[in-house]
Amino acid sequence: MKHFIFGYGSLICPQSRSVTAPTLKSIAEPVIINHIERIWSARVLKGNSLVLDKNREHIRGWTPMGIRKRQGASCNGVLIHVDDEELERFDIREEGYKRHRIDLIDVYPHCESAGCNSVTDDLVLNAVRCPECNIVFEKAHKKRSANDVDESDIAVWVYIQNEESKPNSSFPITQSYVDIIIRGCLTVSKEFARKFLQTTHGWWNDGELDGIRRNTNDEGARQHHTWVDDRQSPMYVRADSDFSIEHGDAIDRLIEEHHPHALEKRVMSM
Repeated sequence: MKHFIFGYGSLICPQSRSVTAPTLKSIAEPVIINHIERIWSARVLKGNSLVLDKNREHIRGWTPMGIRKRQGASCNGVLIHVDDEELERFDIREEGYKRHRIDLIDVYPHCESAGCNSVTDDLVLNAVRCPECNIVFEKAHKKRSANDVDESDIAVWVYIQNEESKPNSSFPITQSYVDIIIRGCLTVSKEFARKFLQTTHGWWNDGELDGIRRNTNDEGARQHHTWVDDRQSPMYVRADSDFSIEHGDAIDRLIEEHHPHALEKRVMSM
């Protein structure tokens, strides 16, 4: 069976994927999945995925990217062709998530041309660079055309978080992680990065502090927040601090186009 992973967060970034699967040679193809909504909602306890020093002892974990099924929503990302061994490696990486199969009928190739809304699948397929991914798109197109399609030899997978929780000051969104995702999006195009930002929800919520936060002596930590700027001292274990520092201002300008309120409330990491 041919296996494909839909990457909608850090897996969009080639450098991040290669850390987990250095043998990965296939081209990651930009893709749109219907009826999936991306939201900051996963919850991971601190462990091997975070770098925490003594000044961050109040951090209990972090909030990476999550998704949920929602009729009418859409989510951009990349389609990654993997072999059995690589699939096992990503299963290990995505601790706290469970792998689910995506219905091919909801899989579309990404398109940025002016006529995308009216263009036929056949025309879009000509621009696909990943030969294996073309098989997915062709079968998806046939299935939408109400033709019988044999799906026994192909599977598109997505990792969905086991627990859905809003980010808060004990489990924040980390900017170093956001930067890795945006870096991946920009390898496709700036419009692809904008699409990511447009379709990602949950950057800010009017939450409350937990008891641990209320009792800390750190004045900044005692303020509710959902998002920390940790570029100077990244918490995310697969961060690239040089990239974040060099491109941070440009990334912030992109984010500000879509989430100015949340960006204004982002706090500096301790």
